[in-house]
Order: sequence, then structure tokens, then C-alpha cells
Amino acid sequence: MKGSVTLLIVIALVVGCTKAEAPKREAKPAPSSAETLINGFTGRTAVNAGQKAKADITRISEQHNRDLEAIME
Repeated sequence: MKGSVTLLIVIALVVGCTKAEAPKREAKPAPSSAETLINGFTGRTAVNAGQKAKADITRISEQHNRDLEAIME
């Protein structure tokens, strides 16, 4: 009994020591409450979302047009 407990402890230590550490990611700092409030009042958040949506639609439309041109040739 004593030998098996010792064996389990040694195995746990070996496995714990050889385990590769996961790379740590840098977290993007969250905006402050004041910044969030100002962005909400000024509409900056909505403008940024609209610009991103417009860029996405343009990108998708251009890809669709390229696909159509490839089919038509």
C-alpha cells in the first residue's frame, strides 16, 4: 500500500513536470467605462460597426463578381 502511494506520487510529479506550458496570450485591455460611455454617446461604436459591415459587403461583392466572371469566361 505504501509503495503504491509512493509510486502514484512519483508518477504525478513526473507527469506534472514534463507537461509543456501553454503559451500565454496578451489580453487586450478593456476600454474604460468613461471611454465606453463617450463612444456610445457620440455614436462612434455604431459608425465603426457600419464601416466594418460596409467593408465586409464590398469584399463579398467583389469575390462574387470575380466568381461570376470566371464562370462566364
